[in-house]
Amino acid sequence: MKISTKSILLISALTSFFFLIYASYKGIILYFVNEALEDTFVGGSTSDISIFLWFTIAGILTLITLMFLFFLKIKDLKSQKIIIMGITIFWIAISIFLILINPSNFWISLLTLTISVLSFLAMKNLKKIIIAELNKKGLTDKEIHLLQKLAGISKD
Repeated sequence: MKISTKSILLISALTSFFFLIYASYKGIILYFVNEALEDTFVGGSTSDISIFLWFTIAGILTLITLMFLFFLKIKDLKSQKIIIMGITIFWIAISIFLILINPSNFWISLLTLTISVLSFLAMKNLKKIIIAELNKKGLTDKEIHLLQKLAGISKD
């Protein structure tokens, strides 16, 4: 299965954008509930900390989404491999965290785990592309000279 680096970055950006929308939605709903409860005689309110945390999570997810989109501009294959490896670890960590914190949201955990598997496959595909590029280039004169020196062959 051939998955490109660009596609996995777009999938990751889209997924984190959906999580951003969800966190923003939760924050807005909590804010309006808090405002509505302040107008009643019953009293009571939602926690301002909850509202702050949901909006903080939304801000962090905004930065993560933009980061995925900025990674699309990187053309160096070795740098892309390192980025994809980091993305794979990131999605695996998110999956484990979601399973440990809230096992009832199995589908969200499965979504993030699927993205981590796709990232892993993209990383394997990228390794093959890097090896093919290296084989296509061949050895430079300096590398040939160093290998001959290492083998004990003197070229006069």
